[in-house]
Amino acid sequence: MTTTDQEFSEKLSRLRSLLFQFDSKNNELKAGMLKELILLVPKKHGSFMQFHQVLMCMMAYPSDKSLLELVEKTTSRLLTILNQNSSLREKLSGTGLLHTAIECNFTFNKVNYLILRFPNQVSIHSAASSLDTQKSVLKLILPNTEYSRIHAGEKDFKSRISQFHFSTKQTDLEWLMQTILQSGLDQKIQSLLYNQLGIYIQWSVSNETDSLSFLRGTSLPVYYHTTPLEKKTDFQSIVSGKLPAALKLNLNERRQFIHSAKMSLVYLYRETEPFTNANEEDITVFQLDKGISVALFGSTVDKRYSLESYIGYLVLKNNIPVSYGGGWIFGERCQFGINILESFRGGESALIICELLRVYHQHFGATRFVVKPYQFGLHNPEAIKTGAFWFYYKLGFRPENKTLKELALQEENQKLMDPKYKSEAATLKKYTKSNIALTLTESSYPDYDSELLSQRITAYINEHFNGDRQKALSVCFNELKKNTGIETEKWKPEDIDYAKHVSVLFYIKPGSCEWQKKHQKNIQQFILLKSEKTEISWIKHLQRFDAFWEYIK
Repeated sequence: MTTTDQEFSEKLSRLRSLLFQFDSKNNELKAGMLKELILLVPKKHGSFMQFHQVLMCMMAYPSDKSLLELVEKTTSRLLTILNQNSSLREKLSGTGLLHTAIECNFTFNKVNYLILRFPNQVSIHSAASSLDTQKSVLKLILPNTEYSRIHAGEKDFKSRISQFHFSTKQTDLEWLMQTILQSGLDQKIQSLLYNQLGIYIQWSVSNETDSLSFLRGTSLPVYYHTTPLEKKTDFQSIVSGKLPAALKLNLNERRQFIHSAKMSLVYLYRETEPFTNANEEDITVFQLDKGISVALFGSTVDKRYSLESYIGYLVLKNNIPVSYGGGWIFGERCQFGINILESFRGGESALIICELLRVYHQHFGATRFVVKPYQFGLHNPEAIKTGAFWFYYKLGFRPENKTLKELALQEENQKLMDPKYKSEAATLKKYTKSNIALTLTESSYPDYDSELLSQRITAYINEHFNGDRQKALSVCFNELKKNTGIETEKWKPEDIDYAKHVSVLFYIKPGSCEWQKKHQKNIQQFILLKSEKTEISWIKHLQRFDAFWEYIK
């Protein structure tokens, strides 16, 4: 390490230690170190990225306006330095920083969004599929008379595509997407064909406001910190604190939240269904305390889950995306997942999850939150290393397995007797054999995993229809129409399609025909509410449909 690198590392470490100290003396120290650090920017990509992460955290946690402006200017200068160093840009590919490249495999809908948002910029890098798969897909989307070039030679996919695409006004990826969309094939088939190709796209981040550094939600007032972050979080008071009314958003603001959510995951090389399939009419945003806001995302009608509601979220701190995840709501049970973006770990993680539980509890009526083992260690070494299990435990989550619950209680007592006590990695791995859950009320009801219901439906079809899915749907749907008075000629196509798919659900117990007749109004509501602009009416209806929960026991 050179003297300059060592000096930079030491100063950056010092600045990091002051991130959550917000008095005037520390503000001056932070400002001084920023001015020094920007003159010592290292050429090592790891150190460069560490500096950027510190700047992101400072923008999310500003202490006053002048320091925030200095951090923003410093970030812009850092990106200018990056633009002047091609070697460093190459090493930082995939980070989402301005001027760097993105090379990744995304789904059909996500890619379609990117090429519409960034015309003539996103192209094919390569394809992971076999030659036979590539030729088969081209045969389905091109005229049969073009068979010669479809089968010509052992070319890679990008070269094969170049035989059909000559326009300079669109990229090869845009041509491919256009050709698939114009093929006349069913939308699901179009998506499947594209995904089968295993396309890796390439794109360079060319706009500062689209880059990781300056990607924002809508412009809400900035919260300036003047006191150190509170280490302890009063879970009960936060979750029970009255939730403010949702913000009134215009179409452009809703679209900006969708864009921020989609791009945040582009830079992580990930996708979630509520972000990829975000419904512009189903975006709900709550402006909460200390500059935290939570944006909720529902999917378009054709992408909604049949037995539960998957509602995604993006958490923003002073308009900067800091966390994402989702809740799978079925009755009052909500399976829950959270991811804190790397730049913001060690800050307000506990406060953020408390605010999320507050939103899902008060807005959707969830009273029992369940976290799957991956979140705290199953096939997740980082979660084991950080002891994520105890992060959830401190908030009130407990293992659903009785034996593991008792083990955790024993360890909790050991921690009280010895503050230095730490769980062994082997013990933390034991906890991953069970979900952990948090119940907000003694009367939390119903608590039922939709995955178990799905398994029962599969078993019913196999047992009563010998695995013939089409026969099962046809028979069950016809009976459902007869028993509940469904008049399909008055229904929307999407409602009819949903009714067919859930019809088996209402036949998994003996005496179901009489049950359907008795509850025909609620069953019809169950079906029709699924295609509303938002899923909240469906969620609330299902929570009140007591006979349904008795039926599926």
